[in-house]
Amino acid sequence: MDYTLDVYNSFSDFKNADYLKLSSYHWESPEQYRPLVFAKIGVVGNNLFAQLKCCEENPKTLYENRDDPIYKDSCLEFFVKPCGSAEDYINIECNSKGVFLCEIGKGKYDRVFLKDVTALSPVVESFAGEDDNGVYWGVTIELTEEFIKTAFKVDKTNYSVVRCNFYKCGDDCEIPHYVAFSPVTTLPPGFHNPECFAKFILK
Repeated sequence: MDYTLDVYNSFSDFKNADYLKLSSYHWESPEQYRPLVFAKIGVVGNNLFAQLKCCEENPKTLYENRDDPIYKDSCLEFFVKPCGSAEDYINIECNSKGVFLCEIGKGKYDRVFLKDVTALSPVVESFAGEDDNGVYWGVTIELTEEFIKTAFKVDKTNYSVVRCNFYKCGDDCEIPHYVAFSPVTTLPPGFHNPECFAKFILK
């Protein structure tokens, strides 16, 4: 299924846009844990934004340094190919403090840290609150045009087709859990399966 990638006049407009729900659960333990998780993606100016939100009162948050194994914490993740023809994709994995791990590569086993590729960085900000679904935490991720051009070695950004997926996981949480937006249907199991990314087409 294809989805629409919307362009917004301002970050405020993007912030007020509707979320998509993550509802594909994978590799569950006998004692299931299924928090409500939401995400959205959009373009503001020439920058790409993603926002993820999880209804969770006490997220496990131990790691404090960039590129620590954040996926062991309660973790929200954005994997993206922002350029339609790119073979590489970026994974950005965030905990509730906004600490993140960020890598680039073609697959699970040939990845390098983004900080070893460029001094530019994703902009990650955490937030928290409460709404009709309960207490939540989340992250806003901004990939600037200059960051994308540098990381993917392109002369200009082209958001005509953006392939991505959103995830919630927690390898070392009390109940390990793995939630995806676009179902992960290939082997070996894991989120590093870019062939399962959803396709967002510029409106």
